[in-house]
Amino acid sequence: MLSYITWFFILIGFVTVTSYLVPVLLAAFKWGEQDLKAKYNAKWALVSGSSSGIGRAVAKKLAKQGLNVVLVALDDDALKGTYESLKKEFPNQQFRAVGCNLGKSDHEYDYMPIIKEATKDIDVQILVNNAGYIQLSAFFRSTLQKQLTNLECNMMSHVKITHHFLSNMVEKGLKGCITFTSSQSAFFPAPSCSSYGGGKAFLASFAASLAIECYTYGIDVLCLMSGPIQTNFYDNQPKLSFFKFFHAISDTPDSAADIMLNGVGRITWRDSSLFTIFSRLVVKIVDMNLLVQGIARGQSLSSDFKNHPELR
Repeated sequence: MLSYITWFFILIGFVTVTSYLVPVLLAAFKWGEQDLKAKYNAKWALVSGSSSGIGRAVAKKLAKQGLNVVLVALDDDALKGTYESLKKEFPNQQFRAVGCNLGKSDHEYDYMPIIKEATKDIDVQILVNNAGYIQLSAFFRSTLQKQLTNLECNMMSHVKITHHFLSNMVEKGLKGCITFTSSQSAFFPAPSCSSYGGGKAFLASFAASLAIECYTYGIDVLCLMSGPIQTNFYDNQPKLSFFKFFHAISDTPDSAADIMLNGVGRITWRDSSLFTIFSRLVVKIVDMNLLVQGIARGQSLSSDFKNHPELR
């Protein structure tokens, strides 16, 4: 016969797993596609990191809903190509390409005046904070400036952009939504990309608190915990064996974009893949102290750790 203590722990486990899985399953299977243009009576959306990957997929899906889209990304051929492609595919929609470096902000350069100037005559009600990249090396083996640049793009640019457009929405009494693209590394240890993981963890916490603040104003907030995606995200990184594993289990940008757009207003944190869901369940079952010690002791067995000194 099971003791009261055993039943207590069984109940805790049941509530922990069920309270996580039920919203995820509802978001995945019960709730269908939603029209954000109609939902928020919106005309304009802004997508950062929109020249490729998830950002480009989101921009295209928003345009398909009849929204005009501001494309914010590095001022390069990828942005120009995306801009021209979307204009050609959606001739009835308006697009604005805003080229700027979201990783750079100092006394000589500030991307916010560029974004504000490009959007001063429109109301952005759908804000997709998606820009980001990975800095792959042991923290102390890259310069501090490289780490700060990574955090500026992955974290601080989203804070600055959100503050501007959220303030405008509240001031004008407009409904809308704000999304952030985070990662599995927001809640699972990410050695060799600690600034990346730390920045993504900030986005998740920031989004959860912001969702509560914005509820009264009819502004929805969602943080997408992305798993591996079939993009050029790792193209400029060392050729590591675990990237091959990530590629084998990766989702498409389209599927991640669908999860984001169909989840906003229905769920606050949304894990986007089976890999991310599995990782989330692991950290619910295994305490972080034990997980960190296990990974720290096991990483020396990895061929990537042995063959790439920049990771250690």
